[in-house]
Amino acid sequence: MVIPMGNRGLFITFEGMDGSGKTTQMHRLAARLRGMGRTVLETAEPGGPPIGVKIRRILLDSANRS
Repeated sequence: MVIPMGNRGLFITFEGMDGSGKTTQMHRLAARLRGMGRTVLETAEPGGPPIGVKIRRILLDSANRS
């Protein structure tokens, strides 16, 4: 979803199921926009209870891949 914010920029959201690549696409778009000289602020909604956030970090940490 893209919401115009007047002269202040755009608010862009990525929606989809868990594991569908939203974060990856957000990072790719942010990098491209920064490469074009744009200022970008990346945010994410909380991922559930604190234990869920910790588990997600562990699972996504490249140090934990075999």
